[in-house]
Amino acid sequence: MITGERMRAWILIQVDSPHDAAQRLYDSQGLAGGDSYVVVRADVVDYIYNVVIPVDAANPDVMRAVHHTILEITGASQSVVIPVLESFPPIPHDAEGFITEDEYANGYDKEHCKIGRQRWSPGVNAWG
Repeated sequence: MITGERMRAWILIQVDSPHDAAQRLYDSQGLAGGDSYVVVRADVVDYIYNVVIPVDAANPDVMRAVHHTILEITGASQSVVIPVLESFPPIPHDAEGFITEDEYANGYDKEHCKIGRQRWSPGVNAWG
């Protein structure tokens, strides 16, 4: 738990086609949830669990529902939910980030972001 009832977690899933699953998930959930939940992004990784998804939810019940939705959308064969107990820095937007030339060319907010190290998460995106 982070503060009050709000819950953040890393959801790890194992799927046959991680790129496709991550794309489907973000296309479906990237702007969904309002203040109830945020699927921050979906990272394809080289591990047993091959997609990692940071999620911020209003409470544990919402987190369980989002986890279920993620499994339905991706068809994951395995998953684990790792609750975040504390974050450093404590305000996610204060985290450092790095934007590559390719990322910058493909749509970052050029008014507020630059190529290279950022003083905040890329795009001022929580957990970014």
